Amino acid sequence: MTMMTRYKVSDEDRKWIETFKDCPVGIHPPELIRLLNRLRGEAIEGKYCLVIDKAHHEWTVAEMQGRGKPVKLLDIRVRTRAEGEWEIFKLRWQRHTGESLL
Repeated sequence: MTMMTRYKVSDEDRKWIETFKDCPVGIHPPELIRLLNRLRGEAIEGKYCLVIDKAHHEWTVAEMQGRGKPVKLLDIRVRTRAEGEWEIFKLRWQRHTGESLL
C-alpha cells in the first residue's frame, strides 16, 4: 500500500479549497498537490474530465465510462479551463467527502 492509497481527504484539507478556487491551473503548494493527487487518483471509469467544445472558448464537464468507451457529457458548460477545473474539483470533493461546495 502506498502513501497515496492510505491518504484520506480530511477537514484539514478544507484550507486548500479557496487556494485552488483562486488558481485552479498552475503551480500549487505541496499540500494542495497531495490533495489534488488524491482527488484525481481514481479509476478511469467514473473519472471527471473536460471536453473541449470550442478551442479556448467552451468546455463541457464529462465523466469517463471506461477505456475505449465514449464519455458521458454532464450538463455543466464553462467558458474557461479554470472554471472547468473548479467544477471538477467540486464534484471530486463531494465524491470524497459527501460535502457540496458552492
